[in-house]
Amino acid sequence: MKKWRVDFNESLHPEPWRDFYARYFPELDRMDIKEDGFTVQSLNCLYHSDRKPSATVNVKSGFYVCHVCGSFSPYRFLVEIAGIAPEDASYFINDYLRELYVKDERTGSYLRAFPHYDPSHTYIPTPGQEEEFEEFIKEAKARLRPELPIVQEYITARGIKYEMLERFEWGYVPHDEEAGQVECLVVPFRVRGKIRAIRGRAYDGRKGAVKNSRFSLWNLDSLEGKSQAVIVEGESDALRTIQALEACGVDIPVVSIPGNNFRKEWKREFEGIRTVYLIPQDDDASANFVRSALAVLGEERCKVVELPWKRGDVGKDICEWLTRNNHTDQELVELIPLEEHQDRFSRYYRVEELLKREPAEPDWLVRGMIARGQKILVQGPPKQMKTWFVLSLLKALSRGENVCGVPFWKTTVSGIKAVMVEEEHSTNALIQRVQQSLAGTSNIVIPHRTGVKLLPKNPEFEDLLKFIDEFRPDLLVLDPLRSFFDGDENDSSVMQQVFAPLNMLLRKYSHMAVVVVDHTAKKPSDVLVYASRGSSVKGAEMDGVIDIRKFQKDEDVGVVVTGEFRDAETVENLSLKFEDGNLVYDDGFRINIKLKDSEVRLQKLAKLLTQRSYTQKELTDLLKVSDQTVRNDISKLRAGGFTIEEEGGHQGSPKTYTLTKTPDGWKADDEDSGE
Repeated sequence: MKKWRVDFNESLHPEPWRDFYARYFPELDRMDIKEDGFTVQSLNCLYHSDRKPSATVNVKSGFYVCHVCGSFSPYRFLVEIAGIAPEDASYFINDYLRELYVKDERTGSYLRAFPHYDPSHTYIPTPGQEEEFEEFIKEAKARLRPELPIVQEYITARGIKYEMLERFEWGYVPHDEEAGQVECLVVPFRVRGKIRAIRGRAYDGRKGAVKNSRFSLWNLDSLEGKSQAVIVEGESDALRTIQALEACGVDIPVVSIPGNNFRKEWKREFEGIRTVYLIPQDDDASANFVRSALAVLGEERCKVVELPWKRGDVGKDICEWLTRNNHTDQELVELIPLEEHQDRFSRYYRVEELLKREPAEPDWLVRGMIARGQKILVQGPPKQMKTWFVLSLLKALSRGENVCGVPFWKTTVSGIKAVMVEEEHSTNALIQRVQQSLAGTSNIVIPHRTGVKLLPKNPEFEDLLKFIDEFRPDLLVLDPLRSFFDGDENDSSVMQQVFAPLNMLLRKYSHMAVVVVDHTAKKPSDVLVYASRGSSVKGAEMDGVIDIRKFQKDEDVGVVVTGEFRDAETVENLSLKFEDGNLVYDDGFRINIKLKDSEVRLQKLAKLLTQRSYTQKELTDLLKVSDQTVRNDISKLRAGGFTIEEEGGHQGSPKTYTLTKTPDGWKADDEDSGE
């Protein structure tokens, strides 16, 4: 080991461990104590049934020494001699030290018996100090072992995995009586990759430091290139918070302050970080941490996350809130109102980068159907079981099952959160459908007939946004689309306004997906049953379109599903049977839709014209038919209720067809509640 040593303040209590051991050795209260802290009289060891006293305790250092069993720290004494469970032993020691105070006769106030070492903030490095700090940590890391009692006590009490200590370069320094070195764990504080400070943590909870340490924020370098960050008090809380965030798949840096004061000089480290989450401990000192951080970083970008302590809860910090009160990583992460920030130029791709990049697999919620960040349209005529299909989707996502039992529609997660905004059916119909379809599910919320409109300053929409911000769903369902806006669905400007807030939601919450339910033709027998109504904006906005059409086969009822997706294979004529409120896949239940070539061509022509205007030549080329056939098919569409205008047709001006109006009666808001 180099010349550097981890220094600790001495205990202010002359005999801090007397009461600790007195509950096992009551005779300590009657004994005299030597100047070195050992009892004058020997004690009977609790472990090996002494015939003759062979043990002593040091009421200053806390060590228990048996001439037969060996030397034990307070933690090892409780676990190996007294037989207490490791978690209980660690908790008891922490609580004992926290409540141990000594009265200052000069001021009359009570001081913590084990004060933390407060090194000077003046950093004057000696020649070669950085290299020697590196060597110090290297040697300490090599000594660290998971079976060390001080390590076991530390990770057990705080719920921290041993791998986290290795990853963040924690080390071990043994007791050295000659050098005056207390046994401790050590952790480096790096700035721009170089060690500027080394902090020590003794088995009794005291914090110390290596001389000439200049403390900054711990884990400071993790802020590089990030748009938001979490700040906590102390390295233990930081480690435990990082562990929780990573377990929940959240990539956000966590730093900790070495004391309880946020220094002004640290403001520069948060350049470019838009949101900072402060998680204070539940004690008086934390008030200064929050106050100073708000003053330095600005209240506009700081969000204070208070842990929801309840009556009877034990502890004060993040580690104790989790481990001692049976809270989960997910509960902690859900307290942090994380925002989905995106750099202004994050979608400006250089060709050189794209040429090197491998296409990334979408972050699927349902493989082959819907991924996070996507919008999917579920459409079909009225009363064609579209809502039943969506309920089957929600059930599968909640329970981690394949959607409708379809082999290639496998959910990648279970227990997702979903919000289904339902504006169409009666309350009784909704209750019946939920009871039939969603048994055994959880974390699904259904705002029903709330009057939400996808418009700015709509109070109900603002309420929905607030709920989404708090609930943070993985999936948002809107059923049916026509109920969420006013105006002409054929007007591109209207539809752009409809999808703008949905795109905003997906930018903010990139972990979420959106499913939109919409109606097509009024009658399922119409040749244009799959022609999507309204402006072409709707089709252009979608990452996938699922067409639903109801059929009956003998006594069975089912649907045929066709799906087209940007990032998945097309699904054609998938048959699903309706059983007990669910659409289910049955390999023996098949419905084949056979259309004449003319019907297929007519549907394709209708879809083309709903996208934009086409010249007659373009249509003949796309459909691979003659000019006369195109004119005949246009006539059939007009007979079906479409208004199609013609322009040009003379020399120098090609004939162009433009769809200007959908058939009369195609309105979702006059459909009954039996859909």
